[in-house]
Parts: sequence; C-alpha cells; structure tokens
Amino acid sequence: MDFVKRHLVLFIIGAAIVLGVPVSVVIANSINSAESRKQNSSLANIYENANSSNTDSSSSESSSSTSDTSSSSSSSSTSSSTSTSSTSSSSSSSSSSTSSSSSSSSSSSSSSYVETPPADNGYVETPSAEYYAESPTSPLSTPPPEGIQSSFRDLWAINPDIVGWISIGNWLDQPVLQANDNEYYLTHDFYRNYFRMGSLYVNCNVKVTADGPTNTIIYGHNDAGAVFFGGLPNYFNYSVTTGDPNNISFYKNNPVVTYNTIYKNSKYKIFGGALVNVDESDGPVFAYHTYRNFGSKADFDNYVANILDRSTFINPDVDIQYGDKLLTMSTCMWGYGTPSLATSYDAHLRWVVFAREVRDGEDPYVDVSKAYANPDPLFYDAYYNNYAGGSWGGRKWPREIIKDFAG
Repeated sequence: MDFVKRHLVLFIIGAAIVLGVPVSVVIANSINSAESRKQNSSLANIYENANSSNTDSSSSESSSSTSDTSSSSSSSSTSSSTSTSSTSSSSSSSSSSTSSSSSSSSSSSSSSYVETPPADNGYVETPSAEYYAESPTSPLSTPPPEGIQSSFRDLWAINPDIVGWISIGNWLDQPVLQANDNEYYLTHDFYRNYFRMGSLYVNCNVKVTADGPTNTIIYGHNDAGAVFFGGLPNYFNYSVTTGDPNNISFYKNNPVVTYNTIYKNSKYKIFGGALVNVDESDGPVFAYHTYRNFGSKADFDNYVANILDRSTFINPDVDIQYGDKLLTMSTCMWGYGTPSLATSYDAHLRWVVFAREVRDGEDPYVDVSKAYANPDPLFYDAYYNNYAGGSWGGRKWPREIIKDFAG
C-alpha cells in the first residue's frame, strides 16, 4: 500500500472513531466500495456504449436518407452498407452482453452492515435471513417490455429487473433496479449475486410505466466510499460532519438529478432534504414512502408542505405544483438523538432528498443563489429531547413555492 492509500485508510479509521462507527464496519465498507465501484464502472460502460451506438445509428440513418434523395443507385449501395453495419453492431451488442454475463459469475461478495428501508407502516422492517437464499423474482427469460429504450436493452439482457439509470454531478452514476419486494436488492448486486451493500432500487409498490409514476421512491445504502447513496448525506447541512448548518455548498453544486427510466429520460430539480424517524419511539412518523399517488391537489400540496417543513435547505427558485412528478431518494442514518451505528445496526432514521421533474419546455437550470439553509426545520421528538434541545417554531418557507397553496 503506497503512502497516500495508507494515510487515507488511517484518516477513515480516525473519522470512524470520532463519529462512533465501528472500525470493522468502515474497513468492510471500504472493501465493498471498491468492488461496487468496479462493477458500476463496467455497467456504466455498457449503458454509455448503448447510448453512443444509438447516436451513431441516428447519424447513419440521416446520412442514408440524404443519399437516397441524391440517387436511387447510391441509395441501394447505402442500404446494403447500413444493413451490414447493423448486423455487425448487433453482433457486438450480443458479445457485450455475453461478456457482462460472464463477468457476473466471477463477481465476489463481501460483508457489510444492512440498511433497511421503512415498511409501509413506518416501522423498521428487518428481512429474514432465509429470504436471502431465495432466487430473484423476475425470470431471466422475461422478454423486454414494449417501448423500452434501446439504451437499456443490453442491461435488460443481463438483469430484467432494471428500471432506470440515475446520475447526479460527478458522484453518482448507477443503474436502478426493482424487485417484487423491498428486501431482495438490499443484499444483492446487479448480477444477482449476494452482496450486502446491495443495489439502488425502486420501492416495489411504485409502478414504473411509460407515463412515469407520480412519486418514484429509490432506496440505497450509504457508506464511507460514497458508493450507491454514499454521497446523499452530503446534502444534510445540519450534519455533525458539516459543522455549519448554513453551509449548503453540496446542494448548490449538485441541484439537478438525471433519472432515465427504461421508457423515458428526465431531469429533476432538488427542492428539499429531510431527516426523518421511522420508529414511533422517537416521535410521530412522517411516512414519506407511502405517498406514491395523490387523489387531489390538497393531498399533494399537504405532502409537499410537510417536506418543506422538514427540509434543512430551501430554494424558492424551484417551485412545485400539483401534477409534477416527484423523485424521492432515501438512505439510512444513525444518531441525532437515536441509537448510533456504534450501538445498533438498526437505523432509526432516514435521510431523504426530494426532487421534482423538469416540466416540458422548462429550463433545467436551477438558480442556487436563491437557496438558503432553513433556520428552523422540523425534526422528530428525539432530536430535540436527546440531541439539540429546543422545539420547532413553525413554517419558515415562502408559501409561493407551492403553486396556489391554501395552507
């Protein structure tokens, strides 16, 4: 191990001691993170190559069309050439898929702690050990759905549980999966190998369609190596590691999410981030993960208002209105008046970042100069009673953020 790596390990271990995180967990996470980065890099290459092929194909078709207009004889030649090129491309795609499937058999798994998304009743749900030995719920023989984007076909051939690809800034660029439950991908990787760092995955109750669900909820682990949702807690400006609640620089540098589903490509503007409890012993539970559809404007507005009440940062430049599609990204947190990771693997908290889809014709640019730290976000009872003291002083965000808000 060279000088830089040796000192990086020492720094991570030192930080773990200060934060009360077991050193064994940090070391295990570092090993798992390296494996995850390697696998995600390989998958990203497959995804990007497919996108590149689509672009090249479109250019070729455009060129072929121009040739057709010039001369029928040239058109015939071009058509023959295009057909040969297409066959070659198909062969290359098949080779890529076979290579990826082959690499899955050599993928190794290592141990780490398990983070569990809250059950739909707001309580922590611990999966049974027996479940992890079961096979995936979607058979590998599942045919691609109608309307799937060609950029996802190679990935679909490896794992038909893929539903999207998510990217934020330069820290997140990974596939998103979905099983028939909220447990399987807690401990399995993209190739369906047992891996306790799991994968990013959509809540099983969210129906991914061409029209898009109203609220897409994505779960993922976070760790010292910033793999999966490892960078998500950096949006938490009230964090003990941030040291200054007014420091919202991470949000300002990463205000937009690109989330492409197998059916459509979209960008989302982040409008809030909240630290919430999932155990009623720590106070009333805001069951954010159960709001997947909204029957009325009042229901939608009330949900968004509850998010803004709890958000540790506010940006009036990102307005929200009934009919907007939402993206919810959730990961586990410890401490802050609840048990720390040093004393319990059962995380009582979730750090959740919320975004809304960029509307048709809207500029995806976010004016982060208007963003500021919420001086008084709503936390749970245990935060006030066991950690920070005080109590919530009421709403501090501008009502016009929610269009025609009646609250």
